[in-house]
Amino acid sequence: MLTTFNGSSRARQLNAREKRFACIFARDSTATELLHGCQVVSAGGENLGRVKSILIDARSRQLRYVVMSRQSGSATVAIPWHALYFDSALARLVFYTFS
Repeated sequence: MLTTFNGSSRARQLNAREKRFACIFARDSTATELLHGCQVVSAGGENLGRVKSILIDARSRQLRYVVMSRQSGSATVAIPWHALYFDSALARLVFYTFS
């Protein structure tokens, strides 16, 4: 068992088998439907792949990761949501890193 604390400082016991993340596909959510297939590029404009699904934190219900399919089709990569921004002018997600 793990103990976590929420905003009201009330302790909650978590079962070790309880899932931390829920994978959401386009058919399950309007927001995911909008992101599904969206192009993901690097800050330099290099095409990295397309959005396959998203991962939601099961406890807080917040978007945490975008699961991306690589161009080769063989690999999937989870990118933290906070490392992406939406370029509305070109309708794509941009993955940026700090040097």
